[in-house]
Amino acid sequence: MTSETLTYESISVPQEGSYIKRVILSCMIGNALEWYDFALYGYFATTIGQLFFPKFSIVASLMATFGVFAAGFIMRPLGGAIFGHIGDKIGRKNALLWSIYLMAIPTTLIGLLPTYEQIGWLAPLFLTLIRLAQGLSMGGEFTGSMIFVVENAQQHNRGLYGSWVVFSLLIGILVGSAVATLTCYVLSEDQVLEWGWRIPFLLSVVGGYIGSMMRRVMHEPEHFIEAKKHNKENASPVLELFKHHFKTIAYVVTIELTLSIGFYLIVTFINNFLTAFLKTDIVTSLMMTTLSMIAMGVSILCFGWVSDKMGRKPVLITGALGFTFFAYPLFLALQGDFISALLAQVALSFIMGIFFAPIPATLVELFPLTVRYSGLSISHSISMAVFGGTAPFIATGLIHLTNNNAAPALYLGIASLISAIALFFMKDRYKVKLI
Repeated sequence: MTSETLTYESISVPQEGSYIKRVILSCMIGNALEWYDFALYGYFATTIGQLFFPKFSIVASLMATFGVFAAGFIMRPLGGAIFGHIGDKIGRKNALLWSIYLMAIPTTLIGLLPTYEQIGWLAPLFLTLIRLAQGLSMGGEFTGSMIFVVENAQQHNRGLYGSWVVFSLLIGILVGSAVATLTCYVLSEDQVLEWGWRIPFLLSVVGGYIGSMMRRVMHEPEHFIEAKKHNKENASPVLELFKHHFKTIAYVVTIELTLSIGFYLIVTFINNFLTAFLKTDIVTSLMMTTLSMIAMGVSILCFGWVSDKMGRKPVLITGALGFTFFAYPLFLALQGDFISALLAQVALSFIMGIFFAPIPATLVELFPLTVRYSGLSISHSISMAVFGGTAPFIATGLIHLTNNNAAPALYLGIASLISAIALFFMKDRYKVKLI
């Protein structure tokens, strides 16, 4: 009997009480730190555009910056396959541990990277390589956290507990927003441009250490332990996934159109939209983003609980149709006075929270245990790579081509309608036991 078998057979963990709280907390802390790292690039996109690309124009440098942002998403499906294999074959814990290393180190390197003025075209090249490494990490991190929490939860609270994983994402983004706002508030614009923007990126080394320590104390979910004891795993989870579950992958990508496009428009693009196109000062823009993220957090926890009572399907359809009908008028309101713009951004974030809340439980319930990590990681990564990572770039291009600042809302509205139609055909499994 191997030491690995002894380990899996000897571990018995409770599903409720103090242990599930530690599971949720450890995943929340690690995931929050990951998203703090990843979000910083979006918050400082305008500054990075000025420092790492030739100064053709504001639009050109911003599109180049978002192009590199999108490049990081290209690696997510590969990261999903790699971490999916690790998570399904070796263990959920190992996959989660290595993903946080692969995010924290490259993010710290961004804070040390010389600018275009200092090393020329090597600057955007190195920046792109770093973004590719971050994308590889994100291919398995968020989905791994979703799986770990939902697999440890009971049937009646999978939606609520899974929503805490999404909520932790916002904590990371809020911390990133707060640090970026504080940096821009304390320092002058020249100081931020010269060296101040580097500070938030360098702080990620501390976050990476804390996150890794938290994840070392976790145990594998009971369902996964039982599967390992009885050798119920595939030799190649990825091959098994594409052979027998390809339709599920395509389905997840379709229903996630609302999430992938909506999330990155609201969280990443709008902040830079306000500063670059509407000339809002960066401190005001970041404060508005922070308030809207709080609204999204309230929405996420409320509707995660609702999804346990009413099902995932009605909650998801409500969020998708919310964007279909209200995205365009809310984007128009963003161009009004401060109060109108703030309320519009809060409303967009609240609708995003409705849709996002049941996603962890929904996706975990769609895939069987033996290919769950691979299935979630790959399908979610494809959605984010094709539609999420390109969303800010496409939105910027739509505004430039149409001279309509609300054009990105049409893109989001159409995508959300497609998601809503697909969701009408989804079989809701919120009362089904995980196997």
